[in-house]
Amino acid sequence: MGISAILNGHTNELLGLNKDISIPRLKVCLRCPLYKKTIVGPICNNKLWLDVKTGKISLEKKDGYKNGCGCRLDAKTTLPNAFCPIGKW
Repeated sequence: MGISAILNGHTNELLGLNKDISIPRLKVCLRCPLYKKTIVGPICNNKLWLDVKTGKISLEKKDGYKNGCGCRLDAKTTLPNAFCPIGKW
């Protein structure tokens, strides 16, 4: 995701735009093991790796595991062309 997409996501969040896509996506994120609450809002934890098939978590890269993107979810989920790094939305 480039800088313009990041800025667009934060603008959408600030102005309350695209809630019709953001709210359902955030509900999916809330149930994900990569979801992490932080002082700046929820993020997709890029310090963890997830085996999408089994749901197992790892602190290190392993074959077949995917890691979180590190994005602030309140902003990223407002972008129509954004995607979940593990394919949930």
